[in-house]
Amino acid sequence: MDTKALKKQMGAAIAMVLVAAVALGSATFAWFVTNNSVKATTSSISAQSNAAYMTIAKGTTGAKDANESAVETDVKDKALFPATFGEQADQGSVAHVGEFWTGNGTTTTNGALKDALRKIGANGTPTEAVDEGYAFHVPFNVSTKGQKMKDLKVAGIANGKYDATDEANNGSALAKALRVLVVDGTDARKWVVYGQEADSTKYVVKLSSEDGNAVPNFGEVLPGTDHVVNVYLYYEGSDVAVYTNNLANLTKTNKVTVEFAATPNGNN
Repeated sequence: MDTKALKKQMGAAIAMVLVAAVALGSATFAWFVTNNSVKATTSSISAQSNAAYMTIAKGTTGAKDANESAVETDVKDKALFPATFGEQADQGSVAHVGEFWTGNGTTTTNGALKDALRKIGANGTPTEAVDEGYAFHVPFNVSTKGQKMKDLKVAGIANGKYDATDEANNGSALAKALRVLVVDGTDARKWVVYGQEADSTKYVVKLSSEDGNAVPNFGEVLPGTDHVVNVYLYYEGSDVAVYTNNLANLTKTNKVTVEFAATPNGNN
């Protein structure tokens, strides 16, 4: 439930309490005509919504005790080497989907793959890609107030804006190469990669762990429990804008907003 709807329900509950107090005061006044002042005092009461609402926090804990529905990290500029999570096919048309690999471009102004890809680290995991400078990790965690929730998913990704300096330094071109990998903290086998469409700034699914590149279901969000979702940023090496001279001009990390959504579970 959104904040406006929650406030509306809370307002309605409080209004009902006030109406009851007025009715009691009128009845008392009618019975004791000689009194010129009456008071009706209730015990402490609070309003409660009958629907769950999600909370979020930076890091891997804290959402269960938080009330925020949006948070922003304080990530500074971060330089990354180009990599691929399966969009770039190796020689022989082999695509290593779900693993981080990297390769060499043809020249400083041509990023086409020159030689075979090589795996990053021993297993090509997101953690290894972060350790070796190919990806940046931003962990978040979500929880719920009230009801259990199910079907936690990435609802979408919004693009940040570049300033004039970024535009002059080919920032807009490199934005096409930026990828956002979201991995479920409960089951790392569930993941999805987003990137911009070729002809717009809209983010769409590029790859996922599911058949047909469907958005994976990360499962339940429970009251009093933090559900971790790991976000990784990296530059897709197969993008035409990723070549040495262009990367050298990048001055700032792109800003993106990841939105998560879940469905209230009526079986509480």
